[in-house]
Amino acid sequence: MFINFRQLARLPVYTESGAKLGRIYDFELDIDSQAVARYLVRPNFFSAKNFLIQASQVKEITSDKIVVFDNVARAELSSAMTAEE
Repeated sequence: MFINFRQLARLPVYTESGAKLGRIYDFELDIDSQAVARYLVRPNFFSAKNFLIQASQVKEITSDKIVVFDNVARAELSSAMTAEE
């Protein structure tokens, strides 16, 4: 299955247990491997705080949503994003 950026940007992000983290609004590509390295997630449209999800933290991507492992917590995500800035 293939997905384009427009489709990806509309996908909600959930944990395995069903907690909604937000929606994908951007991603970072590893130019050497030509693969997505990280997904940037925004909790809502007006939020200034963003989350960073490593590709290895993604359990599955479907046409309806992205599911990340339960151990991906909001605190961990916001810390990772702050460290990157």
